[in-house]
Amino acid sequence: MTTPLTTDTAVEHLRDRGVLGADVAASATVLDGGVSSATFLVETEGERYVVKQPLPYLSVADVWPARLERAGVEANVLGLFGALTPDHVPRLVDYDPKRFVVTMAAAPPSWVEWRAALLRGAVDPAVGETLGRVLGSWHAATRDDPEVLERFGDLGMFVELRGDPYHRTVAARCPELAGPVLACLDELLAERRCLVHGDFSPKNVLVGADSRVWVLDHEVAHAGNPVFDVAFLLHHLVMKAVHLGARDGAAPPRVHACARAFVDAYAAAGGLATDARSAARHTGALLLARVHGKSRATYLTPDEVSRVSLIGAQGVRGELAGVDDLFGAAVRSDPVD
Repeated sequence: MTTPLTTDTAVEHLRDRGVLGADVAASATVLDGGVSSATFLVETEGERYVVKQPLPYLSVADVWPARLERAGVEANVLGLFGALTPDHVPRLVDYDPKRFVVTMAAAPPSWVEWRAALLRGAVDPAVGETLGRVLGSWHAATRDDPEVLERFGDLGMFVELRGDPYHRTVAARCPELAGPVLACLDELLAERRCLVHGDFSPKNVLVGADSRVWVLDHEVAHAGNPVFDVAFLLHHLVMKAVHLGARDGAAPPRVHACARAFVDAYAAAGGLATDARSAARHTGALLLARVHGKSRATYLTPDEVSRVSLIGAQGVRGELAGVDDLFGAAVRSDPVD
């Protein structure tokens, strides 16, 4: 068992690793908001670093164990994606394989988490377009690359962090939907076409001026089916449309436009997961996971949970043909049983 870092030991860790000199003044603060890692911001007079150490159990209501070795995956992926799109991921500074600690450059203080911006109703389709272009370029660049498929071929952590707590938990709790939900998981485990991020979510996107973005949290990355990344972002945007639409009827069309910009830019960049109906099915499975699985979307009200559950069921059963149908279902006003 590794010793957990604290605000005091995070600074000492960077000194021990040679990132900070012995005479460099530094302070550390806890970065809140994540459930999978202890994360700290370490600041000196001229530098800012994020120091991240994974938790052996995720901080959720259900018991959710995960291997600490996922930190090594994140470090490796930061190096690879950093070479492909250096402007869209933080720079890897150091990785300590004994303590499973990743150190990376921190974003400028003015940058904001995209999830927080979306929940405030600040929806910028240019961010969706940039994310589609970045994701499409990652998938295209790693397509059928034998070295990548070998290096990231272990699906164990994907199953621990996604397959079990999402699909298999939904199948157990919603047996009437177990068939199509588990069929989605089978597709994800069977097809290995490129390097998949695995957590392509608004909470893992930082946005700066002129819609500049960084994509964070690469620890679930694996050689797999690219539809997972496309569906993962789409399901978050569908939930935001449902949530915002309860207060502002003009918000869902903005989120829809953002999603459309994302999928169009993804396809234009050479993205591999361009089958709209397949993306809708996988989006449906993930929507169900966020209201019935181990990783609940806590900002949804009970009525919104019911709406998301209905959209998820329609999607995973193949009743929705693509992005337009998903967002059409998100704004429907018919009662949910």
